[in-house]
Amino acid sequence: MKTGIRRFGSGWLALALLAIPATGLTAGPGKKDGTAAEIRSEDIRRHIGNLASEKMQGRLTGTSGERKATDYVARYFQSLKLRPAGDRGTFFQSFEFTSGVKLGKANHFRRVAADGSAQALALNKDWRPLAFSESIKLPKATLVFAGYGIVAPAGNKLEAYDSYAGLDVKGKWVLVLRYLPEGVSNERRQHLTPFSQLGLKAAAARNNGAVGIIIVSGPNSQVKEELVRLQGSDLRASGRMAAVSVTNAVAEGWLTAAGKSLKALQDELDKGGAVAGFSLDAVALSADIEIIKEKRLGRNVLGRLTAGAQPAAEAVVVGAHVDHLGKAEVGNSLARPDEKGKVIPGADDNASGVAGMLELAEYLSAEKAAGRLTPKRDVIFAAWSGEELGLLGSAAFARTFGGGKERDRLSPDIAACFNMDMIGRLQDNKLVLQGIGSSTLWKTEVENQNRKKGLGLELALQNDSYLPTDATSFYIKGVPILSAFTGVHTDYHTPRDTPDKINYDGAAKVAQLMGGILESVLVRPEAPDYQEMKKPEAMGGRGGMRVTLGTIPDMSRPDAKGLPLSGARPGGPADKAGIQKGDIVVGLAGKKIESIYDYTYIMSTLKVGQPVEIEVQRGDKVLKLTITPVSRD
Repeated sequence: MKTGIRRFGSGWLALALLAIPATGLTAGPGKKDGTAAEIRSEDIRRHIGNLASEKMQGRLTGTSGERKATDYVARYFQSLKLRPAGDRGTFFQSFEFTSGVKLGKANHFRRVAADGSAQALALNKDWRPLAFSESIKLPKATLVFAGYGIVAPAGNKLEAYDSYAGLDVKGKWVLVLRYLPEGVSNERRQHLTPFSQLGLKAAAARNNGAVGIIIVSGPNSQVKEELVRLQGSDLRASGRMAAVSVTNAVAEGWLTAAGKSLKALQDELDKGGAVAGFSLDAVALSADIEIIKEKRLGRNVLGRLTAGAQPAAEAVVVGAHVDHLGKAEVGNSLARPDEKGKVIPGADDNASGVAGMLELAEYLSAEKAAGRLTPKRDVIFAAWSGEELGLLGSAAFARTFGGGKERDRLSPDIAACFNMDMIGRLQDNKLVLQGIGSSTLWKTEVENQNRKKGLGLELALQNDSYLPTDATSFYIKGVPILSAFTGVHTDYHTPRDTPDKINYDGAAKVAQLMGGILESVLVRPEAPDYQEMKKPEAMGGRGGMRVTLGTIPDMSRPDAKGLPLSGARPGGPADKAGIQKGDIVVGLAGKKIESIYDYTYIMSTLKVGQPVEIEVQRGDKVLKLTITPVSRD
């Protein structure tokens, strides 16, 4: 995703991907050699060691590291004699994606005087285009100030909010503040948060006829960087208009000419009441914007174990994402400042899940070959790429499955989806299984297999089926899902996620449990039923959420009353407040916390730099601590 990574031309790369025949993969570490048919910790160690090695360079989608990792998986599939299930008889399914953007040479932003003379602003100092801006040349247009630029309908007994009420912005630039009013009630803040995303603000400006939108953070926002990072704005937002950000000083200069103050305007808007926007006819602006979208190809690896001589009508998908973040300068990295530029190996996230998937492929292939397994359904084993960029690979598979028009439902062709994402840090024998609510089969089957195999796992069963992992690409299309996860940790998305931290015996146990459930599904007369669930409102993405507390949730304790924590990020607000591993958040900002949804809701109401009380249960005691939220941006 970083512009420093070499761009690959999509034409020759597509040909290169499709030119690799099913039987023409070169020998290498992915070749089955010395591994056993049963699921063993030694084999998981070998797979993780290879996938998380320095030569894989963090497996960022669309890079040579990803190609080496997917080659490894494809060679292993071939050694197991799986049927290629990718493009044109290969193990690979390619998909194109926008990996990021960079600025072209023609980027200029000017204030135009009445006599036609222009004052240029300094790129990356005074102003910067947003990633979703259109590449465009705009002649002189005047400016309108439109408050926070939010348009939100009425809801939950709250009135509608419309920054454009009474304003004529047709053919003009619109200047808006970056986030949402700081001083509104918690209920109002929660109501406005989803509509404060920059992409939605741009859409609102465009729908009102503006030719461009200008974002200013404002002095009350207390951001780390006044200009929006080029890679920090949503690439998926509409690009059919000019979109830039400017510093507070630049916006202040424009407003001063009209006798206004940015601080005074933001203070008034932050009270939450109706504040009319106004025209700044004395300010005329012109722009040349050149945004270069960097396109790359990622690729999934797909191998099919058939129940009979030919593919069956039904299949079960078993997947794990093979991609990771590359190096520690990408947007999702949580590396410390002294770790910038280092490779993020992703041993747990998600070499561990891929290793588990490969072990299942080997085990089931051997069972079928020995006649001990007579499946009624095929298994499609998948190493997804692009998960870290937004479930790109699994979504591409779900979109194109069947080769025809995109389908709303993948069932009954796909009977179930098993997913393993981070299974390498089993602690205290606690395993989180998500998606339990997607089928009435799962709870009983999971418990039966745990007992039958004598694994003794302490199971945390979670009904949630809308998950930040590839299983969701299938659930939203009518497929019951089951996803295994051993929890987040302080090494997550950092160069410290290394093979020496893995609990290999634990990972083997997880794979054995998933294998037992999978075998049962393969031989059942009927496929698992599908249960539709309502998407939790609080889990729709962080949207305009302003703050972070640096807590690390412990997802293995779903029955705890409150939000259990597995730790606090070093140097973050929670760490500074004295929060420890094992604490349970039971109160925040004067509100009770009984679940992660309560926590998410209250988080959206907190303000940067404003201390609040957090209550944590530690053993038999409830401690009241002070914590100060910091800006995410």
